[in-house]
Amino acid sequence: MTRTKKRILVAVASVGLFLPAAAFADIVFDPTNFVEAVEQVAQEVQLVEQFKQQIQNQLAMLQSWDYSQLTGILQNMNVWQQVFGQAGTTYSSTDPGTTLDQQYPSDPGNYAGMSDGTIQTMRDGWNQEARNVLIENRTVQNDTYLNLAPTAQRIGQYVEKSNAAPGATAAMQAGNEELATVVAQLQTLQAQEITDARGDAERDAQDQAEDAYGQQQRQAVRGEWDNPAPPTTSLVNAFPLAGQ
Repeated sequence: MTRTKKRILVAVASVGLFLPAAAFADIVFDPTNFVEAVEQVAQEVQLVEQFKQQIQNQLAMLQSWDYSQLTGILQNMNVWQQVFGQAGTTYSSTDPGTTLDQQYPSDPGNYAGMSDGTIQTMRDGWNQEARNVLIENRTVQNDTYLNLAPTAQRIGQYVEKSNAAPGATAAMQAGNEELATVVAQLQTLQAQEITDARGDAERDAQDQAEDAYGQQQRQAVRGEWDNPAPPTTSLVNAFPLAGQ
C-alpha cells in the first residue's frame, strides 16, 4: 500500500472513532469494498497531482517563450483603421447612395441654373477627393511594401522557435503567433482591395457627374435654339437716311 493510500485509510479510520455506536448498528462492514474505495480515492488524488504538474510544466514552457511579436502585429493591424478613418464618413456612412448623390449628382436637373463658379467649386472638390484617394492608396501600398521583409523574417523566426520548442505548449504558442501574422497579411490584402475599389468608384462617380452636367448644358443650348429669347430692346436703324 502506498503512502497516500495509508494516509487516506488512517483518516477514514479516525473519522470512524468519533461516530456513535448507534451509527454502526445496522451497518455491515465490507473490507473489500472499503479497500477499493480507498484505492479509487488515491488514484483520483494522484491524477489531480499529475494535472497540476502538467499545468506547471506548460506554464514554465510559456515563461521560457522569449520571442513574441504580437504587439507589433496588432499595431500593424490598427494602421488600416487609422488610414480609413482619415476618409471621414466614406467607409462608415449608413446611406452611401445618398452621400454619393450629394457629392456627385448624376441627374442633369441638379445642374439647372447653376453658375459657372458653383460648378467650378464642385469640380475642385471632386479633384481633391480623387487626390485623397490616391494618397490613401499609396499609403496602403507603402505600408504593405515596408512590411514584406519584416513579415518574412518574423515567420522564419517563428518556425525556428517552433522547431526548437521545449514542449507542445510552446510549439502551439508559436503556431498561434504565426496565425496572427497570416491574419495581419490578409487584412493588408483587404485594405489594398478596398482602396483600389474606392479609386475606381470615385472615378466612375465623377465621370457620371461630368456627363450629367454636360447633358444639362446641351439641353440648355438646344432649348435656346428652338425657342430663342426675343430681344430685350427694339432694334435701332443704323441707316436712317438710306431711304431718302
